[in-house]
Amino acid sequence: MGVREDGRPTLASWPRRIYDWPELPARFGPALDSWRMRGLPPEHVTYIPKLHQHVSGMEYLTAWLGEEVLLLCDDGEGHLERTLIRRGEVTELTYGVRLLACSAAVALRQDHVQKQVDFRYNKTKEDVLLPVLNLLLGNPPDFRPRQAHPPTEALERLREDSFAMYHMAKLCYRFGEEIRDSLWLRGRSYGAALRRRQKPEYFLAKMDRGVVGLRMDFYGVEAVYLAWDRLAGTEMRRAGPRGRATLVLEAEYGADFAVPLLPEQQERAEAFAVRLSER
Repeated sequence: MGVREDGRPTLASWPRRIYDWPELPARFGPALDSWRMRGLPPEHVTYIPKLHQHVSGMEYLTAWLGEEVLLLCDDGEGHLERTLIRRGEVTELTYGVRLLACSAAVALRQDHVQKQVDFRYNKTKEDVLLPVLNLLLGNPPDFRPRQAHPPTEALERLREDSFAMYHMAKLCYRFGEEIRDSLWLRGRSYGAALRRRQKPEYFLAKMDRGVVGLRMDFYGVEAVYLAWDRLAGTEMRRAGPRGRATLVLEAEYGADFAVPLLPEQQERAEAFAVRLSER
């Protein structure tokens, strides 16, 4: 049986900023009533349609007012989940890009209870979601991170070693203006003849506000943001079935960021862990 062609236009799944209240899908309206009474402007609201390539995808609505973010998730079966996120409640944020598919996983600590919410969207119109991403990272809604690296020796070396990671490392500037210290770890490459997927490469950055960990492979990148007061510690462990040395950023709440090490990388990773603990 042939595969049915999806004839809907690509932009059907793009995030859309709301400019006038009649544009708001009706099912989301009641959940915004209290914020509208507080003066919520429609342009602070973004509707994220289901990615039509995914049968079981979700629809989302984001809104922001002052320093608060509201996330609404519609599972398509009549259930609407509402999450209000206040300043200081985000304990970890994981931002991912796989081709044009973006995701944000937000670890929260609310009333002594740990939870996680996430949303996914098409990267093509990510600009309409930047105020929300900024607030979740503790930045002003109109924050604009730097778009170019300064010409430091470490970053010039990274550009020569891995231009792709050099480019992706600009994601670190969402957490500060300067990469104060860093560690780049090359992934293991098995060669095309062995038909095995190349292992990810990693980049850890010590920033003004915390630590950023990047995990990158051929298809995309994942960035984990941990503020200093949410970083429980940094340690070396033995992990996996082979007991490989692993550098672990321990999150106070949320998931740890683990970096498996090749034998020749262990010494540099241990030295970076010491420098990181000194802040």
